[in-house]
Amino acid sequence: MRRIDLHHVLRQTVSARYGDLVTRRTGQAVRSGIEAHLAALDERDVAIIDFTGVRCMDFSCADEVVGKLLLAHGEVRYFLLRGVNDGQRVAIEQILEVYDLAVVVEDADGRLTVLGRLSEPVRRAFQVLADAGTTAVDEVAGALDLPDATVRDAVAELVRRRLAIAATASGKVVALA
Repeated sequence: MRRIDLHHVLRQTVSARYGDLVTRRTGQAVRSGIEAHLAALDERDVAIIDFTGVRCMDFSCADEVVGKLLLAHGEVRYFLLRGVNDGQRVAIEQILEVYDLAVVVEDADGRLTVLGRLSEPVRRAFQVLADAGTTAVDEVAGALDLPDATVRDAVAELVRRRLAIAATASGKVVALA
């Protein structure tokens, strides 16, 4: 896992005095800075985008920093957002809905949730997996009152959308944290 400090990237790319993600131009500069960090990562690494220290983020920055970043890299990289406050969360959720994307978010207590447009079975399967950390698909199915095929499809979608990692050697699925 590699932590990318968004506040630090913002200060490097825009201004040392800046603490807000506002305007599309700012978002573009910050996304470019994040992409420079991503270039040094292996695609199997989880990129932790840490929002701690960023005071606010408008919708245009959410679009650039989260939406366009996930569109460009989400099919080949794993992302986890950390330190997202309530205002940022609202902006991020709207952008995820627009692009039909999803991303894992870690709250201040270390609890993982998933944001974005996902079916209820997929959300429930994610939560079981996040609570377990690493588990077999059969164990996820055992924890949910859903048909096995529904759970298998839900877990497959989590892996396909890079919200969980399939550990093929063990047959288990791993949460991103």
